[in-house]
Amino acid sequence: MAAKAAMAQGAPNYFTAEAMGFILAALFFNTLTAPVVKMTQNADGGYDYNKWCIYFFAELMKLSVALAWCFKAYQENDREVVKHFNVDRSDFLQYAVPGFVFFAQNNLSFLALQHMNSSAFQLLMNTRIVSVAILAVVMLGKRMHALEWTSIVLLMVGAMQYQLSGCGDDGYKIDTMGLCVMAVIVACAAGGNVYTQKVMQRKMDQPLMVQNAMLYVWGVIFNGTNWILSAMPSADHHGAPTELFGDVGGVQVFSMVFYAIYGLSISIILKRFGAITRTFINTAAICFTALIDVLFFGAEITPLELTTFGVIMLAVYLHTVLARNYAPPPPPPPGDDADAK
Repeated sequence: MAAKAAMAQGAPNYFTAEAMGFILAALFFNTLTAPVVKMTQNADGGYDYNKWCIYFFAELMKLSVALAWCFKAYQENDREVVKHFNVDRSDFLQYAVPGFVFFAQNNLSFLALQHMNSSAFQLLMNTRIVSVAILAVVMLGKRMHALEWTSIVLLMVGAMQYQLSGCGDDGYKIDTMGLCVMAVIVACAAGGNVYTQKVMQRKMDQPLMVQNAMLYVWGVIFNGTNWILSAMPSADHHGAPTELFGDVGGVQVFSMVFYAIYGLSISIILKRFGAITRTFINTAAICFTALIDVLFFGAEITPLELTTFGVIMLAVYLHTVLARNYAPPPPPPPGDDADAK
């Protein structure tokens, strides 16, 4: 219980065997996200299937796993599951907030891309790194010292530097409306993760799968809504109508399973370690994803990109190693100022 309390207060121990296992698993799945997306694309870089269909069924798989675990534990008379099996309405409704926030973020992304190019979108999305830290302080009351803030700023700089290193000839194009929409998207991305951490860690003794079951019910509802809406005729849509499923084959089914496992691993990270740790994992995955691109997709890493990896790894080292043993200097005694004068 002491370890769980420490995690809830924002002081997780990353270097136990169990913690390293969870973190490395999340890093592994995060690293493979981009390659899995590439596997499902056609030769032109587009999609022959309805992407919202994939997200919906991945969410449905996560819900099925959570419910199956809960019912199995309940039948085995697991004390913690039995205690929390009957949830009250407020407990259930609070999980609608992150579901709706991510729903809003996904839909606003389409609006944002009408007012900027994709390079500008990806660059500005990196500001969520600092946003997560700020919201953790505001919403969770987390105390952060100078070395932790330094690691977070370095992490954002490394991520932005990597994005800038891949900038094409078209540069970064954005208008005022795009900036306003991006501010909302970044707030949703950061706030959704921090709020999920808040509601999960509010009841540390409540089994994670019970919490996941409530969260994924809303995920199924919101992703199902997007899936249905994507196939409905729209005045903004040009070309052939979007099919409800499209060309869904073995690779797409594999991606559903992959996204489901990845989502479950992230729920563990959010509850045990928090949104800031998730942010570090997401950003560190940039380095390993680039390595996969080199090994399997024939990509090349430029010297500038190598420096970004160094900045990101330095930020990770500062946050996980140096920041844990950092002791802020004590304030000077009250009489020192008077003596100096």
